[in-house]
Amino acid sequence: MKNLFIIILCVCSIANAFSQNVNGKVFELLKDGSYEPVFGANVYWQDTQVGTVTDDFGNYQLPEAISFPATLKVSYVGYELISQEFVDDLFIFYLSSSLELGEVNIKGKQTASRYSTINSLNIQTLSTKELEKAACCNLSESFETNASVDVAFNDGVSGAKKIKMLGLDGIYTQVTHENMPLIRGLSNSYGLSHVPGSWIESIQIIKGSGSVVNGFESFTGQINLQYFNPENADKLFLNFYVNGEGKIENNLILSKRNGDWQSNLFTHVSYHGIDHDRNNDNFLDMPKTSHFNFLNRWKYVGNSKLGMQFFIRGFVEDRVGGTISEINNPFLVDIENKLIEISSKTGFIMPEQIGKSLGLQTSFRTHSQDAKFGSKDFKGLQESVFLNLIRQTFILDCKHKLKYGISYYADRMSDNLNSSQNLSLYSSLMQSRVDLMTGLFSEYNYLWGESLSLTAGIRSDYYNKTEKVYILPRINLKYNPSENTALRLSAGRSLRIANPITDNISLLASNRDIIFEDALCPEIAWNYGFNITTNFKILEREAGFNFDFYRTDFENQVVVNIEDQNILSFSNLNQDLSFANSLQIDFSYELIDRFDLKLAYKINDVKSTYSDVLMQVPLLPRERALLNFSYSDFDENWIFDFTCNYIGKSRIPNHSMINKEFSNPFNLFNTQITRKWKEFEVYTGAENLFSTVQENPIIYNYDPSSENFDASLIWAPVMGRVLYLGLRYRIK
Repeated sequence: MKNLFIIILCVCSIANAFSQNVNGKVFELLKDGSYEPVFGANVYWQDTQVGTVTDDFGNYQLPEAISFPATLKVSYVGYELISQEFVDDLFIFYLSSSLELGEVNIKGKQTASRYSTINSLNIQTLSTKELEKAACCNLSESFETNASVDVAFNDGVSGAKKIKMLGLDGIYTQVTHENMPLIRGLSNSYGLSHVPGSWIESIQIIKGSGSVVNGFESFTGQINLQYFNPENADKLFLNFYVNGEGKIENNLILSKRNGDWQSNLFTHVSYHGIDHDRNNDNFLDMPKTSHFNFLNRWKYVGNSKLGMQFFIRGFVEDRVGGTISEINNPFLVDIENKLIEISSKTGFIMPEQIGKSLGLQTSFRTHSQDAKFGSKDFKGLQESVFLNLIRQTFILDCKHKLKYGISYYADRMSDNLNSSQNLSLYSSLMQSRVDLMTGLFSEYNYLWGESLSLTAGIRSDYYNKTEKVYILPRINLKYNPSENTALRLSAGRSLRIANPITDNISLLASNRDIIFEDALCPEIAWNYGFNITTNFKILEREAGFNFDFYRTDFENQVVVNIEDQNILSFSNLNQDLSFANSLQIDFSYELIDRFDLKLAYKINDVKSTYSDVLMQVPLLPRERALLNFSYSDFDENWIFDFTCNYIGKSRIPNHSMINKEFSNPFNLFNTQITRKWKEFEVYTGAENLFSTVQENPIIYNYDPSSENFDASLIWAPVMGRVLYLGLRYRIK
């Protein structure tokens, strides 16, 4: 059953960093008189496609209506309106479950992840509830219960993990925080582990080439993080974690909500200093690490015509791995990362021109990385400046929205790889390189009633190294045949500048000779996609179905060739073929009260040309599947989660010590139990429950000086079962 409530708004003018917005909250009134937020409620303007869903804390924000009077609609399964109020510029609505039987109140269920049927982009939102289904120590581990993003190990010695999306490596996915650059350049190697999961309020996974406003680098999609805001974060939040291998983590969030300047302070400390070698190969299964990370956000709320946010972020990290016993020519790994970044978001509101605004995003970053893999010693320094000026307005009437602006990326990269090999071409290409990318962009959005929306954009980016202008068009079309179903088509062109060593730093964990066959050109690709999202009922219970198919065609790609066991070569694709096809099906259903089932199946057909032969990309599973069960009691004091990931076979590159062409399929099982009290939560669980590991992940481990030594051919976990225990404490 769906309940709608309507409120007529005469005037509202509320500012965020970029546009005039209506802000508010949606709460559920409980039987004892208390209330709690509702996640996933639809809030939208009647007779438009302008809408949003509430986050994990019941907050919503959507653009101000184009003309007044206007009708705000809210819908949520199993709820009805009780009351509403306007407090501190917030429109607050109170709902109550419409399903009651005698003295038993049927509590409304809050969805942990949700596909949008409103936005023209294909967006899946993961809430805090979804992220807390697993330990989620950092961003690379935040997708263990999600099928859209695949997680795998980089190599057998660094302990780092990488992600893949639509069948391609994570370097082709744009990773941002609140639509500003987060992971790029040197961060591509280990940046996922530098974002603590406890800091994240929600994650938006956008498939396809996305919006031109957010940059030129989105080949397969965008992963956008929303950190906790001062207004919706706990005053104090503490998360303590320890696992059976001796790793300790501590996350602390402090929030200041009063005054014109609101603030969050985030800190993260992790340490692991114990030697583990379960398979007795004389190599650490998990490197010893020490990591300190902080983020401080300041948000100005004292002026309705001006919005400002400032961020300062930094971290230091040290990873030590490799051999642990005295053998001839030991292979040692030592990786150090240091970063400091200052960024801002500023919005200028024009109340006399409804819906028109001007916004500026800025970021200044310096990142140093020293990585030692045996005899190879890599030293990198990245100094970056990012500016993005965005203007929003309307053409003719409210159905036609236009965004346009200018962006500027400046990266000074100092890469130095000391090796016994002759890397003269690499040195001339990469050392002290300055990349300047200046872009103009424009994006048009058209709304036709409640059923059709179009977002069409184009970028024009000038790159100083090639002295060329690259035209990057993108289009997203959505049609709603019914209120609960969305059909989407998308197409777009994207561009990125490769950093071959940092993008593939795990391949240094071998004794391959490194060869640069060409002066590497920018990578360019087209992405095409089709999506169906629908919500329906089976036996009066909510169900959801999602179908995706995306294809990425490269015009040029930096081809990383490891088909010869003694050579690592980099070259341009030139006129050869390289593509990725990805098909995914998702199904979710509430089997019984508060017992949820989630199923997903994915096929990745990814091929590239190696030495004039079109071949399946190595170390990439062709098939993946996910099964997730989640159960909670009535008051959500007890929460149980169980996840099984099926990983299909991967093609293994040629190597004299490996006598098979494909790896064996395997399953990974994770489980977690959470017990909640008023302010405390205790969670315990197991990752890789049945200790599925790759046999002999370190090839020629007994002689790291041999040309056959290789610790980079990884297709399965290196670590076995990991048990963990955690504590969360919050003051709201």
